[in-house]
Amino acid sequence: MTDTRRRVKVYTLNEDRQWDDRGTGHVSSGYVERLKGTSLLVRAESDGSLLLESKINPNTAYQKQQDTLIVWSEAENYDLALSFQEKAGCDEIWEKICQVIVRAFCCVNQLCCVRGKQKLVYC
Repeated sequence: MTDTRRRVKVYTLNEDRQWDDRGTGHVSSGYVERLKGTSLLVRAESDGSLLLESKINPNTAYQKQQDTLIVWSEAENYDLALSFQEKAGCDEIWEKICQVIVRAFCCVNQLCCVRGKQKLVYC
């Protein structure tokens, strides 16, 4: 049985402000050495090719829309969206994005983050 929780469609916004379907696959998150950070990875369900490799950037405005959609901009005029088959998968990836952002925020403000919670550290 295939795990459908993290099954997604990848979309990019074209010049006409219409969403183009870039393919269907399964999303995961992990550290990518080349990008020097935690990234979202989507592998095509058809052949396992990489559809998306996107470093989670604390300075990016990620938006969770409805229950199954995460949208963000990677660069000027390059908007991306992940449309999840199931709410649970969207919630899991959203939590990972939030953890990375909170961790980056904490480090900047001399806070230590433990399991997504902030704890003040005196330096």
